Amino acid sequence: METRNASAAPGIGGATRVGPRRLTELLGEWRGDGIGYLELSESIAILVRDGRIVPGAVLPAERPLSEALGVSRTTISASYQRLRETGVALSRRGSGTVVRGAARPAGALWSAPDASEIDLSAACPEPWEGLAELNAQAMGAHPEVFRLAGYDTIGLPALRAAIAARYSARGLPTAPEQIMVTSGAQHAIFLVARTLLRRGDRSLIESPSYPHAREALAATGALVAELPVGSGGAGGGYDPAAMLDVAARTSPRLAYLIPDHHNPTGMSMSARLKSDLIATLAAQGAHVIADETTAELVLGEPRTVVPFAAFAEHETQQDAIITIGSLGKTVWGGLRVGWIRAAPDLIARLEASRRVGDLGTGTWEQVVATLALERYDEILAQRAAQLTSRHRALTEAVAAQLPGWTLSPATGGVCLWADLGARESTRLSRRCAAHGLRIVPGPRFGSPGTFERFLRLSFSAPETDLVEAVARLRAAWDGGRGASVPHPVGAEIGGAAERDTVV
Repeated sequence: METRNASAAPGIGGATRVGPRRLTELLGEWRGDGIGYLELSESIAILVRDGRIVPGAVLPAERPLSEALGVSRTTISASYQRLRETGVALSRRGSGTVVRGAARPAGALWSAPDASEIDLSAACPEPWEGLAELNAQAMGAHPEVFRLAGYDTIGLPALRAAIAARYSARGLPTAPEQIMVTSGAQHAIFLVARTLLRRGDRSLIESPSYPHAREALAATGALVAELPVGSGGAGGGYDPAAMLDVAARTSPRLAYLIPDHHNPTGMSMSARLKSDLIATLAAQGAHVIADETTAELVLGEPRTVVPFAAFAEHETQQDAIITIGSLGKTVWGGLRVGWIRAAPDLIARLEASRRVGDLGTGTWEQVVATLALERYDEILAQRAAQLTSRHRALTEAVAAQLPGWTLSPATGGVCLWADLGARESTRLSRRCAAHGLRIVPGPRFGSPGTFERFLRLSFSAPETDLVEAVARLRAAWDGGRGASVPHPVGAEIGGAAERDTVV
């Protein structure tokens, strides 16, 4: 399947307008046995919360949306009214129903989150326990950084050397001139896509995969083809034959892969599949982004994970691979330091492209990152023990409470992929919200309409939270299919509560 960036179109005054077809795709399998307008308004609110509908976006007019969804216009009208009442949207003369930005109470940046809510939507562990010590060490040992400009577009020499040395130690000889420091992995992905892709180019991404990478490819106007990950066979969960066939037929200019500890499945490609994919894509002249943000987060005993580019058979193939890394998952999500490993001439090209859009990565963060890499083996060993325990807690709880679900054979990372056995992912996500649990439905990780049987489960939270999260999942799964959301007083439509027929 190939898709364009069809998420929205320009609206009045330059605002983003979400078309009825696109909103229908984003909503997925939203209808249950509850009250239609409430189910619809809650489903739209979840899309806003998850960032799939951006603040300022104009929702479709009532009549076209009612036709696209196959519900009455009264249902759409009542749903939009509910969105306005709850502060998700507002009416703007000449524009229609407009999504508002998420309200942030005063002091919310520093206040603790709602203790009753469990959030499995963000697959990111808490800060590493030694982070404060690193900051104190940086302050004492490197006061000279405060005499520098404070940012740069290529990276401090010491940090670039440390990142290069890390790759070399893992089996991929690397020089500092092959490294650019970025403001996190997501920044790196968008920078590479913007530099290498043009409108109408073909790109390739695994399916399922990290949704923001798909957005980065589509934002350039490129066509986005899908590389099916598969669900079984000798490839350790992958379907190598299908993947190689699609890769050979697509001829992409840029491909995006997560070869180790894949998001959302947690699986890793075999050495043979890595070599074959590199050879197939490089032969077509493609560049390959290898996202290794979670590659060194292993389950079980600490072990060395050989970089994807090391499986290239010769230098020409290796130069086609752009490796992306980050400290966001291993040290702290708030330490906005990532990097790109690529051929020196491409690094120069990326830096030139970067200067158009940003001033560079902060010097202080780079100093802390350099010190973190000095203790990286220690950090990774602690993360391995932590995540192994949490993965065990999650899988055991799911096996006990939701035995009909099938979990992916994760070997590392921070999440796994649950096959629910039924197309319930979007509806389940909405029901979980009523139980104080935030989860991301399967369709978020593929093209619209896919993966309604699946759910991403993060195991980055503490064990007690994971066990409680599964209990809430079980409650939503068992009690939600036939249950309706409580009907608010005075909300009758036309004298009676309106229900849409489930099809």
